Amino acid sequence: MSLRSLINLRILLSAILILILGGAITIWQASQSVERELKSSFHLVSQMVKSEASQADISRGNHDWLQSITALRNLRHVQVSLIDRDDTVIKILTVSEREEPGRPPAWFIAAVTTDYLEQKYPLKMPDGSVQRIKISADPMDEISEAWGESQAYFWSVVLMMAVIFLAINMVFHSMLRAVSTILSGLRQVESGEYDQKLPSLKISEFDAIAVEINNLSEALNHARQNNQSLARHSLHIQESERRYLSRELHDEMGQSLTAVKAMAVASKHSNADVVGIADSIIDICNHLSGVVRSMMRTLHPLSLADLGLGPTLIDLVGEHRRRHPDLVVTLDYDDSLELLSDEVAIHVYRIVQECLTNVIRHAHADSVKLTVTHSRSDDGLVVIHVEDNGIGGQVEGKGFGVRAMRERVENFGGCFSFESGPDHGVSIKASMPFIEKQQDEPRQD
Repeated sequence: MSLRSLINLRILLSAILILILGGAITIWQASQSVERELKSSFHLVSQMVKSEASQADISRGNHDWLQSITALRNLRHVQVSLIDRDDTVIKILTVSEREEPGRPPAWFIAAVTTDYLEQKYPLKMPDGSVQRIKISADPMDEISEAWGESQAYFWSVVLMMAVIFLAINMVFHSMLRAVSTILSGLRQVESGEYDQKLPSLKISEFDAIAVEINNLSEALNHARQNNQSLARHSLHIQESERRYLSRELHDEMGQSLTAVKAMAVASKHSNADVVGIADSIIDICNHLSGVVRSMMRTLHPLSLADLGLGPTLIDLVGEHRRRHPDLVVTLDYDDSLELLSDEVAIHVYRIVQECLTNVIRHAHADSVKLTVTHSRSDDGLVVIHVEDNGIGGQVEGKGFGVRAMRERVENFGGCFSFESGPDHGVSIKASMPFIEKQQDEPRQD
């Protein structure tokens, strides 16, 4: 069942219940009103008739009492008649005047009719006979009035319920239209159409939802663009590394091997300087060894699995000190991180490596401080803090290197922050869960 049908059904049931309850209350009030009116008129007429009958001098032929009682004909709800000893009506003295536009239904008459009121007063006539004055209640005119009022109440309630029903349906029509717009926006988000924006809605609560969906679409679109940029950058890095390896193999390995081959051929001559040739070959081999180590460090630090995170970071810092003697690099390392799993350790190494690379390329700094510690609060965290005294100036890191570090940390469930200001250098802080190395954890070769 749809929301509209469910709401309409509940409104209809509520209206029926209200009408039934209101009808019962109306009938009860009409019954009480009829009873009060009848008793009031009946007691008034009874007192007047009783007074006139007791003061009348009928035995002497005085008929003033009859004129006084006949004057009560304008009173409503009561009928006064003269009857004999056998209750036969001799004369009707008063009849209440009422206008009956229509007789109420029998069920309504039965519902509101009260106990029948009647009273008789004896009169001794001049001829010695005894007659009686009969006073009886006549509730029909009061019942007719109650029926008219009940009809007016009923139709006013029906009109009011119809207006309420129409107003509620108009409100829910507007709400359902807003819900339909929101669902359309969610389907667009689901299908990847992040550029489509939801319009402003008249209802503030739904408009707040639409604003949040638009913000979500914008964030997803931004994340998709970042992912696409990172994917392109990753492909670019792969091609750059391949070109670098190809150039290194051609320039260093190829030329060195060609030189070694030429020296080996020259050593066959009888007058060749074998010792000098051997020294040259040794120098070339040492150079090739350094080139190979540099290439392996770029691809993957083998010492991370063999020696641990601490020695690998020390070797990385030493390499940068050797290449850039003007840059002062200090390392503060927590030895308890040696228990860190290889999966987290490689992330720590890559973040430190990227930070040092950014400092050398962009910061123009003369000192950088690296801090890698184990925070035992919050179930244990690996905290990396890198600060330099370079030119700074950026509010947020926009480069691919910073994006890659942020993605690396956040994908691992950590937190990443980048702070920078003009002439205040750059401060990068990253924290990741501390996952301890298992005894049977395979080596990351």
